[in-house]
Parts: sequence; C-alpha cells; structure tokens
Amino acid sequence: EFYNSCLDTATLSSLGLTPLEDSFKAIRSANTTLDLLIVAGELAKNGIPAFVDINSRPDDNDSTKNALFGFRAPLPLDRKFYTTPSRWKFLEAAYKVYIASVLQLAGYTAQKAAAAVSLIIRFEQNLAGVALGELEGTEPVVSPYTTLRYSQLNQKYPLLVGSWLKAHGLDIYDQWGGSNDWVGFYDLTYFDKTEELLKNTPLDNLRTIVEYKLIHASSNHLTPEFRTANWNFFGKKIYGEKVEPTRETFCRYDTEDTVGDLLGQYFLDEVFSTDAAKTADELVKALRSSFSTGIATSDWLDNSTRANAQTKLSNFVHFLGGPEKPQLYPTLTFDSKSYLNNRWKVSQVNIDTNLKLNAQRVDRRKFKLHSYDVNAFYTESKNQIEFPAGILRKPYFDGQFDAAQNFGAIGVIIGHEITHGFDNKGRNYDGDGNLKQWWSNATNYAFKTKAQCISDQYSNFVVQSEVTGAALGNVSGNITLGENIADNGGLKTSFRAYHEYLKEFPSQYTAEAGDKLVVLLVVRPNLVLQEHG
Repeated sequence: EFYNSCLDTATLSSLGLTPLEDSFKAIRSANTTLDLLIVAGELAKNGIPAFVDINSRPDDNDSTKNALFGFRAPLPLDRKFYTTPSRWKFLEAAYKVYIASVLQLAGYTAQKAAAAVSLIIRFEQNLAGVALGELEGTEPVVSPYTTLRYSQLNQKYPLLVGSWLKAHGLDIYDQWGGSNDWVGFYDLTYFDKTEELLKNTPLDNLRTIVEYKLIHASSNHLTPEFRTANWNFFGKKIYGEKVEPTRETFCRYDTEDTVGDLLGQYFLDEVFSTDAAKTADELVKALRSSFSTGIATSDWLDNSTRANAQTKLSNFVHFLGGPEKPQLYPTLTFDSKSYLNNRWKVSQVNIDTNLKLNAQRVDRRKFKLHSYDVNAFYTESKNQIEFPAGILRKPYFDGQFDAAQNFGAIGVIIGHEITHGFDNKGRNYDGDGNLKQWWSNATNYAFKTKAQCISDQYSNFVVQSEVTGAALGNVSGNITLGENIADNGGLKTSFRAYHEYLKEFPSQYTAEAGDKLVVLLVVRPNLVLQEHG
C-alpha cells in the first residue's frame, strides 16, 4: 500500500496541495513568534525539524542509559555550500530557481516568491555560519557536553527549544522536574545565536521560512511537478545525474528509506542462510583476533594503554544479517491514496518511539542499518559493529569463495569497522561506550603524531573530475582522517588474518597469487561500494 501510494501520480496530481492545507493554516494563523515555533515543533513529529532536532541516544557519560540530546536541524544544503564561496557560486543561481519554483507551485505569485528567495537564503546562511564545521564536530574538546533541565531550556531558549518541548508535551514549567527531565548539548553556540536570530526575525519573514521548510521537505512527495523541481536541483545540479529516475525507481528507494525494517525482514528471510551467518561470524572472529595481535605487537603503546585497548576490543559486540526486533509498524494502516500522510504516520511512530527511550536502558542489540543495506557500521556509544545481509553477499562475501577472496573483500571491510573503534573519534570512547580518556599522555601524543602523518599523506592526493579529468583540489586529510585510518587499518588487519588462516587451511593459490588476490579485491568491491560507515 505504501509503495502503491507513491506510484499513484494521478491521485497526487488531483490532491495538489491538499495534504499541506492543515499545516499551512496553522502556520498562517500563528499570532506570535512563539505560536509559530510551536507549530514548527509539531511539524517535527512528521519528520520535518525546523530549527532544532532533539532525540534519545546513549548518554556519553553512562552508555548503559539513553538520554535526550539536542542538535541543530539540518539545512537543505550541506553547510559547506553556504560557507565556501566557490561552492556557493556553483549553485547559487540554481538554488534560487529551485526555491522560487517550489514556492510558486505552492501558490506563491512570482513576485512574492522572488522576495521570499532572498530572505530564505539569508536566513539559511546565518544558520550555517553558527554551526560547527565537519572537523570541529569530531573533536570532543570543541563539543562540550552540557545539560539543561526543561525549565532552564524554556527560560534560556524559549523560542528555539522551549517551543519544541511544549509541542511534544514535555513539562517546561516544573522547576525541579524528574531526574531525567534534561537535554544534553554539544554545541551551545548554535543555540545561543539561533535563539537571537529567531527573536530578531520579523514574524512574517519567519512564517515564510517555516512554510518553505514544509514545502521543501514535502516536495518529493507531492505532485510530479514538485518532484521534478526537486530533482532538477538536487539530482541534476548537485549530484550530476543525467536522467531523472523513473517513478518506479524513486518509489522503491523511498519505500526502503521509510519502512526499511519491514521490507528488510522479507529480504533477510530470502537471502541470509544459517551457513552464511556461521561463516561470516568466523570471519569477524578472525579479524578481531588479528586486530588483537596488532595491539599486542605495536611498540608505540605502553602497557596501560595496550591493556585498555585489548579490553575495549574484547568488549566489541558484532551483529550479522539484520535486526532481532525489526520495526514492523503493526499498528499502522497505509492508505494507497495518501502517500504523504503515510510517510508522516511512519515518522510519528518513529519519533514517539525514540522519545520514549529517554532514561531507558540502551538496547545493545539494536541494529542501526537495514538488512538489505550494502553497508557496515561502527557505533562508538555501544562499541558495536554490524554487517547487514546486503553486504554479506557477492561480490563481497560467499561461503564458497576462496579465503583470499573473502579476506580481500569483506575481510577488509570488517577490519575497517573494527579500526573505527580506535580512530581519531572512536578512540575517545572506552570499551563500554563511555566518552572517557583511556590513553596515557605518551601514547596520546604518539597517536596524534601518527595520525598527522596519515592526514598529511592524504592531503597530497589530488581529486580529479570524473567527467573532465580536471583537478578539483586536494583531499582534506583532517576531515577524512577517520576513514583513512580505518581503510589502512582494515587492510593491515585483514592481510594479517589471511596469513593466520593459511597456517591451518592452505590455499589453492601460490603465496604470491593469494596475496595479490587479497589486494586486488580490496579495490574491486570499493568500486561498487562508494561509501560505508
């Protein structure tokens, strides 16, 4: 029913703006800035965070328990497009066309849309300017963890946060509250400056900005004209796509994104056998053993740090295939004629479920990805690695592959995820997932020296256009550092594990051919898997 509601463009065209009418009415009838921002908080329940995003996640100081944390809401564009002049110049004109197009499709006159474009862009640039950059966000010292009670938040940030808390039914007036009535923040600078920005923005301007957030967030899910306007900018201009995806392709991906666990359960039952799970589990254990050997033989680690690293590695939890408790939405009924409303109902369940996790014990067996994802992931706060069934298939893995094939393909990816637990970000968390310094001063300094070497090496790499071959600039080694460390560590760990495996199970290949095959298969799967965690 969900997929069919997406496919039914005739119904979407006949409905037009009807799915947004109630939201437009609420936005346009708000008499004060606070009233308007409470409406914006209500929109967040539908998966449309306007200026703040608050959700439950493991507490860095006590990883056994979930707590609420506040973050800046995402902007339509990545921050670097607003803050880097060359990037902004590349898309400025096209972005203005996009904003004007969707506003006019939503009923704005050309004149009113043109006026709105300038104020929307100016507002977004202001928000982008006060957000942490990519590099700053990876450094705990730059992202202090501060807690404020609901009542304190309502006093300090009544427009930005108090409105959101009120919209979600949380008590903002109880001065003492319960022991869990607080929100943690890593970047108060954003909240300080955005509160002032909201306070100083005229109500009518802010109304236009909130309307645009609603229209933009819904543009892929309204009439085909809205969808095409979105693709012309985001698909064609930003991502370089040549042809707009067919409706069937778009709806398939949107179904995966929206009800992934439900879809993934069918995939898991179909493709992931008990034998495949057993072989994959043995591979993960082999990679963990190899990484342990690496820790034991690293001469730059002192005894205390080495012991702490081994403890963290032994506490790793790994999951294969898919979630043990998938979200199957048993209480939802989808309507084949109400595509956008179907999406909003899913968002409401997801957000309500997440907020109810506050103060609850962390489920360390919860799967982050969908079972069909061709991906892998490491979660610092859980010290957990996961490998969905989607990546535990050819060309990355097969129970019938020679060892060189499995160690060269999925083995390097497994090693990559393990290494993330000890990269420039993961190393700040202990074996229980708590943000804690477990390195000695000497090894901390040694790590930073070695990391700088990798950063310098990658910063020398030139990025070339896939279309023209022209040099676009150099890799930013500091920003890509975590992935670069994980790539190098993954290959080293898997190569070592392969040679350990050969001691017990000789290969059909010569030693030289086996080694070459491992390295070759590091490259080949990565041509398919463009990005993994």
